[in-house]
Amino acid sequence: MPAITILGANGTKGFEGGTSAFLIDAHNVIDAGNLLRPLKATVAEIETVWLTHSHLDHIVDIAYVLDSYFEVRKKPLRLCGLPATLNAIKQHFLNDVIWPDFSKIKLRAGGEMALTYEPITVGESYALDSGSSIEPFATDHTVESCGYMITRGTSRLLVTADTHNLHAVLGLVARYETISALVIECSFPSEMRALAEETKHLTPELLFDALKPLQNSGIKLYINHIKPLYKESIEREIERFKGAWQVEILKDGKKIHF
Repeated sequence: MPAITILGANGTKGFEGGTSAFLIDAHNVIDAGNLLRPLKATVAEIETVWLTHSHLDHIVDIAYVLDSYFEVRKKPLRLCGLPATLNAIKQHFLNDVIWPDFSKIKLRAGGEMALTYEPITVGESYALDSGSSIEPFATDHTVESCGYMITRGTSRLLVTADTHNLHAVLGLVARYETISALVIECSFPSEMRALAEETKHLTPELLFDALKPLQNSGIKLYINHIKPLYKESIEREIERFKGAWQVEILKDGKKIHF
């Protein structure tokens, strides 16, 4: 059965756990909020980061993968993301001001540049290997953003990352009967709805209201990106609002089989 591993489940940096990162296989991750600590030396084998958007909690470890493992990396680190996401990283992060521009620095092994950028398009499928693919879908956040559908054989899983609506999720579930699991953010308690709307995140009330059309689908629901300060209140609200949903709140290290 195919699986992904949660490397970082939190909605911001705290004393425990890391921020958003998902291990697809030995060479591919979604986002880079927490790569070095869980992967240790094997992080040098990561070849592609599939980015959801440009916020720091989703990109921060790109800097340290390149810096800490520069000497042993044999292939460029490829950043795949929406054009606005890649442009933001080029201009404001890996720009020779905040951090070196590794797209201008050659690897010692092989002579290729340490970093490459590859724009992706919503709705287009990209091969991971002979039996697996990944497809970005549009999400609703304060910057241009996407989630991803991972397909292995006939099995499918959706990862939203940060979003304030689930329109694309509903559309994909209607289109593909083999979607068996959803990984969806829930950042704030419902009493902070105004802040959630301003920052384009979900609360438990907003989440389960959006999921009403799918509540009898049998799809497993995993929740991530909880802000640690509000963890207990959000967990209580999830129990209150979940209805018939099978729900699991994600922690670092969890494997999701789909």
